[in-house]
Amino acid sequence: MSGPLSGLIPACHTPFSPDGGLNLNMVEQQAELLMESGIRGVFVGGTTGEFASLTLDERMTLVERWCEASGASLRVAVHVGHNCLPEAISLAAHARQTGVAAVAVMSPSYFKPATIQDLIDFCAPIAAEAEPLPFYFYDIPGMTGVRLKMSEFLYQARFQIPTLRGLKYSHDDLLELQECVRLDHGAFDVLFGLDECLLAGLCLGIRGAVGNTFNFAAPVYQRLMQAFGKRDLDIARAEQGKSIDLIKTLGEFGFLAASKNVMAMLGVDCGPVRPPLRNLTVDQRLALWERLSALDVFPRPLRRPD
Repeated sequence: MSGPLSGLIPACHTPFSPDGGLNLNMVEQQAELLMESGIRGVFVGGTTGEFASLTLDERMTLVERWCEASGASLRVAVHVGHNCLPEAISLAAHARQTGVAAVAVMSPSYFKPATIQDLIDFCAPIAAEAEPLPFYFYDIPGMTGVRLKMSEFLYQARFQIPTLRGLKYSHDDLLELQECVRLDHGAFDVLFGLDECLLAGLCLGIRGAVGNTFNFAAPVYQRLMQAFGKRDLDIARAEQGKSIDLIKTLGEFGFLAASKNVMAMLGVDCGPVRPPLRNLTVDQRLALWERLSALDVFPRPLRRPD
């Protein structure tokens, strides 16, 4: 891969058919919507992609389909983490063979690493299997329960993981975010994972961001970034405010299921979420549309749900 991952990188939904199976035919429509929005990279198989609810074969098949649908237009980064180290290594090997642009790994979340070195020891063989692909650690303590200082991880791991390129940082500790960005004069890519705090991340020097709402609301973040680049903080704050309104509304309905419903309202139906997540009722879908349809954040008008 030439150059770092940067800019807006949607964390893509995994599309399911009504019966809960993979609906790989929808991936091409997802890619078309993102390219229409000016997106140039995607993150597949992460939290938004419900990776923990997928089989190993499903995860591999999904990555293959994304690489086919993206062609030369989208860089595909893939999450290959797993609680089972040999399974993560298999996913990393498959990602390399499939031709992705980068791999990422989150911490195991059942038996948890107690120290930075424990985490490095888990990540190193996965990164080695994916070599020469750039390796990113995916820090999301709210889901994994693992709360280790990422600046210390980067500092120590750079000597033990030659392909280490940076972090997907889905954490609200902005002091630690700044320490990661500053390390070695900005040597690492720090991809921020909190859409509702993107402006704060830009102020602290992030180079890119990975997020759920970039799938369907890229325009508001692009305007935010453009305003920030022009040092027009009033407009940047206003655009971030629209993002916050969007995210708070999605959260009221159940964030992941609601975000999939927004995709359907844009004509890209990624289907239901898998249990134990709960899908929206017909009345909830209509209420969500009524709440969101007036927001100036989407690349297309939202269709009223049936």
